[in-house]
Amino acid sequence: MNFLNLLNIRLDDLSDQELRQTLLNYLNSTSSKTIVTPNPEFLLMARHDKNFADILNRADLSLPDGAGLEYAVAALTDRYLTNRHTGVDSLDLLASMGGRLALIGSSSEVAREAAKKLKNKHPQTDFVVIDPGIVSIDGSAPLNVMEEIKSFDPKIIAVALGQRKQEKFIAKILPQLPNIRIAIGIGGALDMIAGLYPRAPYFLRRAGLEWLWRLFREPKRWPRIFRAVIVFPAIVVWATLLKHQFWQAVFKTIKIWTDKKR
Repeated sequence: MNFLNLLNIRLDDLSDQELRQTLLNYLNSTSSKTIVTPNPEFLLMARHDKNFADILNRADLSLPDGAGLEYAVAALTDRYLTNRHTGVDSLDLLASMGGRLALIGSSSEVAREAAKKLKNKHPQTDFVVIDPGIVSIDGSAPLNVMEEIKSFDPKIIAVALGQRKQEKFIAKILPQLPNIRIAIGIGGALDMIAGLYPRAPYFLRRAGLEWLWRLFREPKRWPRIFRAVIVFPAIVVWATLLKHQFWQAVFKTIKIWTDKKR
């Protein structure tokens, strides 16, 4: 497993095969494991929220999600980020491993549709949809949520409450749920799996332009997209100037872009 540090947040660079084996090891372990999926917005939030930054760095696995991280790693470190794993792909991989998996968050209708599609694809896995009710920004949720999770007794919980809130929710509940082996925050993955917002075509995802597809499909997301594709790169550029490695960063990011087009 390769470890990277980007803007004081740890990232794990795993191949698909390494990720699968790691998840299998987690499922066969005797303790709970937390997985986070940082993207540029995560790193922006972590700069101003120490508790959130600590949660990210304490996670057992930190899977980079978002093309902006590839360029940032190249610009600010002496390494390249060779693997990214989206929430959708990570959830699909977990669903393929059998057992019981609880989907927590999103709207009930969307979550049920996502569970149906996942079940059709992975009949060996049992899914349950749990509505957590109103979850506060610090991750606190109604007490009955714990009882629902314990009743189903899943090995995996996938939490779709949006970045930061879902990670804080997991951090609060996991110590009280010793039977869970993997807890992962999945952001808007259920919306995509349910078909509410189709994923970008592969060539756009490969080129790191999935944000353009999302802006086209969901114009209301523009503030988030602005932070990810304007604010975050501006912070990275400023950091390269402070480290006197701006042109080195430019050449490395150009290399990434040209490699993607091949």
